[in-house]
Amino acid sequence: MNAKVWIAAILGIGLVWTTGCDKPAPPTKVESKPHEGEHDHAHGPGPHKGVIFDFGGGKWHGEFKPDHAKKEATVWILGLDEKTPAPIKAEKLRLVVSNTNPQIEIDLLPVEKSADGSAYTFTGKHDGFGTEMEYKGTVSFQVAGKPYNGDFEEVPEKK
Repeated sequence: MNAKVWIAAILGIGLVWTTGCDKPAPPTKVESKPHEGEHDHAHGPGPHKGVIFDFGGGKWHGEFKPDHAKKEATVWILGLDEKTPAPIKAEKLRLVVSNTNPQIEIDLLPVEKSADGSAYTFTGKHDGFGTEMEYKGTVSFQVAGKPYNGDFEEVPEKK
């Protein structure tokens, strides 16, 4: 071998030796945490015997219940205890039922507004609610310009 090859080999070995062969870093543990304000819990039937769901990351609960004879649906806004009415200042709630064909999309309007313009009971009519089935969808609204939404799903009663 000539001198240039020997010098290159020695420099290469020296470079590897000085930088070392570090072990790969252990994988970083990633923990999944719920978003701020979210909580994981089961809901029982609501005070009106409807399905309870979360709004606003747990700020409120909603209760959805259809009335098949009247072909209407009602949503009540409830507090964290899932029982106490929690009036909000919203002009309407937007209800989208995703498991019907076609999809039901209606505005639910306040039944009674208090003097300050708040309400906790919102209702709307649609022929689709005349069908007895388990409904699944989303309710959304705005309070003071901030959007809120909650997903609900009725499940068959256990017999």
